[in-house]
Amino acid sequence: MKSFLGFLPVIVFFFACSNQSQNSNNSQAEINSLKNEFGKYRQEKDNNFKTADWSPLTPEDKLAFNGLPYFEYNVSYRYQLRIHTYTNMDTIEVPGSKSGDLRKAVPFGYFEFKREGQNQRLEVWKMMPRTKEGESHLFVGFWDATSDKSTYAGGRYLDITEVRPDVYLLDFNYAYNPYCAYSDRYSCLMPPLENRLDIALTCGEKIYKEH
Repeated sequence: MKSFLGFLPVIVFFFACSNQSQNSNNSQAEINSLKNEFGKYRQEKDNNFKTADWSPLTPEDKLAFNGLPYFEYNVSYRYQLRIHTYTNMDTIEVPGSKSGDLRKAVPFGYFEFKREGQNQRLEVWKMMPRTKEGESHLFVGFWDATSDKSTYAGGRYLDITEVRPDVYLLDFNYAYNPYCAYSDRYSCLMPPLENRLDIALTCGEKIYKEH
């Protein structure tokens, strides 16, 4: 499974953690291991963006490509959170970035976490398959105070991993840009409007370039 396709979940294995950020609960050895895993992820993604047929980069961009820019890995942006699911799940249509691109989704639930002494909330959509062969998946997209400054104006995505029933690992260091950040050829799912965070999440992928 490719881990950088925008809408597909990525499975990454981490040490266990609590429902708080992990800066005080991880040993230095664990932190070093997490940083090493992140470095391997970056290297693999860069290699695929440079060479793979499915890369969103144009042929011209591939020639000049030297890697995607990121904030430094910060273990405090790594959370294990319980999902609060909704009882009434009616199907809605959510827009892509290009006119006429509508996709079916179900408001599935939300995560809550603390950052900078404030309660933060992220809505989660369950995206319905677009083809008979496709599968549904949970989608987390967001904006924050870095958006349109040091990170992509259209928001970033975050893949999540279920670690036990109804509990998910969210590592914001792996927040990534949709394909629209690399080329105007794509129509990308817009994050929920409710997921506009007032705080700055200085982690994850930065702006690639203007286009």
